[in-house]
Amino acid sequence: MKDFFLPEDWPAPNDYLLEMGRIFALWGSLEAGINLAITKLAGNEIRTEWRSAILITHSNFQQRVNMLETLCYELQTVYKNLSKFKSVISNINKVKNDRNKFAHNSMYLNKETGKVETSYVSARGKLKAKIKEVKLEELQQLSADIHKVILDLHHLITQVRYPPIWER
Repeated sequence: MKDFFLPEDWPAPNDYLLEMGRIFALWGSLEAGINLAITKLAGNEIRTEWRSAILITHSNFQQRVNMLETLCYELQTVYKNLSKFKSVISNINKVKNDRNKFAHNSMYLNKETGKVETSYVSARGKLKAKIKEVKLEELQQLSADIHKVILDLHHLITQVRYPPIWER
């Protein structure tokens, strides 16, 4: 039983939080698609190949992207549809970087300015701290970009092209 109350628009406005939820739900689908692609390209049967599941599960996201890229590179002479893997991998890495800006940093409503902001710190070479305004459209674009990457990965592996959800 719930014995607490979460205030409306906390820790950020609800429309921002809804879009963050969409980003993370789509992200789970992208990860699952990458996992399936690795398993299939490695020549394993998805339902019965527990070895692949163990190796994939114990790999971080970037390692899985690297596995996928190498499998596509090595198999592109056998499966010509894989020859377009570089653009798909590039787009996966782009949405990963964009997602990480929000997944690994705080987002909050600045009550003084009325704007949603994110703060982040970088410590590569020297310490840098930034506060940046977050626009809802930026989150919506990221959701759309992740969805498009999922469709591109599906097309790369299966050769079946689906239009984005907003065109169906």
